[in-house]
Amino acid sequence: MKRNIILIGTMGSGKSHLGRNLAEAKGWQFVDTDRLLERRYNLPIAEIYEKLGEKMFRSAEREILKKVCMYHECIISVGGNFPLDVRTVRYLQRYAYIIGIRAAEYRIVKRVNRRIGKRPTMDYNDVAGFVETMMQRWKPVYKKCDCVIDTTYGRTENLIDSIHETLKRDGVKFKKRRPMGVEQHEKYCNSNERR
Repeated sequence: MKRNIILIGTMGSGKSHLGRNLAEAKGWQFVDTDRLLERRYNLPIAEIYEKLGEKMFRSAEREILKKVCMYHECIISVGGNFPLDVRTVRYLQRYAYIIGIRAAEYRIVKRVNRRIGKRPTMDYNDVAGFVETMMQRWKPVYKKCDCVIDTTYGRTENLIDSIHETLKRDGVKFKKRRPMGVEQHEKYCNSNERR
């Protein structure tokens, strides 16, 4: 029994767009770990990376992941700045169904170039070369996912249908979110405001 669906993959693969639409289709909440980091530090993601450095940035990202994977009925999009290590993927699979989101290299290059300066680990002097290397680093991670969806050509609604069919085929069941009492709801809202 799983709690959530987690979308992982390279930057520019389309995780956030697909995740928001999947959450809407299922009536679930949507969480983007990059946006949570930005709220926590009150800085754009590129500036957080510059301030913390790679080691501390990855540590902060893992900390957030361990919290959000305990949610119920949530679509979680994980920042694609670094490939997740295999141990982290296995940990997340205890609580969530992991979907790898990928796209063709040329499509990622096109998407990344639309947001110059927004991706903290991107080498904008050689986007194509960076993307090629990044795709190679992500290959072993995709192999550990419960399923992989390619967003290169698919329409969003068709990709969502494909995910629903895969979940049904794999017999994936999710824990239902329990209705909150008034006190629980106030505590939840207050904790979110402090993030």
